Amino acid sequence: MLPDSTTGLTSRTASVLSYLGWWVTGLIFWALERRDTAVRFHAAQSTITFGALALLIIILGLFGLVMLSFAPSGFLFFTGAAFVVWIGSVVLWLVALWQASQGKRWRIPLAANLAEAWSRTSASSSS
Repeated sequence: MLPDSTTGLTSRTASVLSYLGWWVTGLIFWALERRDTAVRFHAAQSTITFGALALLIIILGLFGLVMLSFAPSGFLFFTGAAFVVWIGSVVLWLVALWQASQGKRWRIPLAANLAEAWSRTSASSSS
């Protein structure tokens, strides 16, 4: 069986690897893949979703650190919120990995429409 992906991997394997390292591997596969729209979709969705969640966790953590100087009770709130977002992100990540390993084009709300646009336009413009 010939690989569908320009990365030399099967479509399913490349899709799973797009999620494996959160937004980092998503960005790598989005940049490398030129032919397989399913891989490009998963890579773009990984980059958008887990990049935004990582940024949110960092922002909440920084707010928590700033609150140490002004309102120490705010520290617990913001670091607790960052922890809750992180736990939710890990659960979402595991579901995304599972869905991609099953060969499904699972759509994460809010990120899927943008990922769909990213996977189409960049692939067609580089052909």
